[in-house]
Formats: sequence, structure tokens, C-alpha cells
Amino acid sequence: MRFAMSVLRPFALLLGVVFSALVVAAPVDELDARWQGLKAFEGQFTQTQRDHDGTVLSEGAGTLALARPGKFYWAYTSPYVQTIVANGQTVWVHDPDLKQVTRRPAEAALAGTPASLLASGDSLGKGFDVLALPPTDESPKGAQGWRLTPQTADSEFDRIDVWLRGSVPVLLTFSDPLGGTTDVRFDDIKINPRFARDRFEFTPPRGHTVIGEN
Repeated sequence: MRFAMSVLRPFALLLGVVFSALVVAAPVDELDARWQGLKAFEGQFTQTQRDHDGTVLSEGAGTLALARPGKFYWAYTSPYVQTIVANGQTVWVHDPDLKQVTRRPAEAALAGTPASLLASGDSLGKGFDVLALPPTDESPKGAQGWRLTPQTADSEFDRIDVWLRGSVPVLLTFSDPLGGTTDVRFDDIKINPRFARDRFEFTPPRGHTVIGEN
């Protein structure tokens, strides 16, 4: 499903990174302090996936909206159009050029991935060791970074680097066990916007094939 699986794993995990209660060591407390008042955000994103040699495998861009618990609207506008919507119970993946909608229960769609943090609602500190990252020449200017390392060996990712400017997300880097990385950069972020009641609902367009579970 094109970008669907790549986004369901890192970006639903992003919801867990952003919105989970973070109560463990001092770096986690600092990260938590940045996010205490954050309930939702929206903006634009770019996504770049690289292999272990740094070769670019795929690039994408679009808009997003996130709200807790477990709600997101992730719309790719390039290299083609694809929309992924989750309302906390159901995940829809819409491929308009194929006239196809894939629908799955959120718990099933995210099971076995770090995104299960969303369904469980557990504190992020229960599954990760959190360390503060010093700024480097390559890190976002004026941003503070944290490295989240899974405490279990069966995680989809070896680590997740989170960079914030104030309370605004700037960059997340997901590193996989094979040495590949996925960078997600955010722009024009609005914090705690008021979403329409149906912002995270989806109705398949007429004439589209719907596959998957209810």
C-alpha cells in the first residue's frame, strides 16, 4: 500500500512520542515539560527514507493533523496522492488513483509495531530509555533533541531521535535495525488548533472499492 505501512509505523508512533505521558528520568521530565499543554497540532511535513549507505530510497511530502488519543490525518501530496486517516478505532488508507480504500481496526493495523503505544495508552517511559542529545552542526538550529531507545529487542526501530524547538516538533529520525533511517521534518506547525468534529473521520467516495475489516 505504498507509503501506508511506512507511515502507520513511524507516524502512529509519532503520536505516542508526542502525546504519551513521559514520567521517568530527568531527560524525560524535560521533554514532558515541553509537551504538557500540547493536545493537537497540524502543519506540513517532508519524509525521506535512506538505506544504511545514506542512499535516498523514497521521498514524500504533504500535510498532517494529529490529536490524542490516537487520531491523525496524514495526506501525501507527492510523489502521488494518498490519505491515511485514523479516528482511534479505525484506520483508512485512501488511494484515489486506484479508486480504493483499505480499512482496518486501529488495534489490528498497529499491532506488533511501536504504534501499539497509542492503543495501550502507556507512558512512553515504560518502553524506552530517554537521553538528551547535544546539538551538532547537523541538528536543527535552536532545537533540543532527545534519543529514545527501545527497551525490548523486538522493536521495529533501534532508536528515535526527537528534535523540538520550544514545544514545536521540528525533526524526527527513525533508525531501523538494518541501518536505514526515516527523517520526518515539520513546517508551518500550528499548536492546539480547533478541529472540526469530523476531522478524523472518513467516508469512502462513491465508486471506490473498500477492502479490509470493519
